[in-house]
Amino acid sequence: MGSARVVSLDRIDLGIDTAADDASLALLRGDEVIAQHAWHVDSTMSKELLAHLDALLVEAGVTRQQIASIAVTNGPGTYGAVRTGLATAQGLALALDVPLAGIGRFEADAALHLEPGRVVVATHDTGRAGIAWAAYTQDAPGEAPRCLVEPDIAAAEDVVRLAPSPATWCGETNEALRDALTAARAASQDSAGRSGDTDAASPPGGRAAALVRIARARQAYGDPALVDAFYLRPPSITRAKPREA
Repeated sequence: MGSARVVSLDRIDLGIDTAADDASLALLRGDEVIAQHAWHVDSTMSKELLAHLDALLVEAGVTRQQIASIAVTNGPGTYGAVRTGLATAQGLALALDVPLAGIGRFEADAALHLEPGRVVVATHDTGRAGIAWAAYTQDAPGEAPRCLVEPDIAAAEDVVRLAPSPATWCGETNEALRDALTAARAASQDSAGRSGDTDAASPPGGRAAALVRIARARQAYGDPALVDAFYLRPPSITRAKPREA
């Protein structure tokens, strides 16, 4: 990948992350985060997202009309939350006539911990379906994450077996994944295997800012209508029951 694009300090870029119940927003001027909000959704994403966006703009002293581009998480994640964030981002982008980029949740998670030569495995708990995961590295400072293992869903033991090692692990975990990692690390303490693995916590709100930085590095901004959600499995939508006469 070529050198990173020069970003004007006059532009304000918005990041919207609604991949899970812990959501975040960020405003960047150049590479500086001028305001960010991270919160746990208590009611519904659709009720809370725009309220937090308005509060973010007030905090930063920025109007919607000053937003030059928007980057949004396009999945995988909670179906309703991803769709709400995407629809909101598309509506704003179309209303403001600015470009939109859809960026994957895993690469945004990984970007918070990447440096050249490091491998990062990002995960999230899908419940009974298993662990969703992907692995990334970075070839040079400022470049977008490069995917080593494409996003997939597997049992915790299989994720640990298939993931590159050594690696930094981040994102959502569950007890099964933690147990599998602990067992694999204990089994390789005297070898060069998983003994080099580490765990990393992502800062609250960090994913929203990472979305913007990845979109810039990848020059991913474009037509808002072309951005769509990414799922690893079909959404669980129950067919409506017929009304009784």
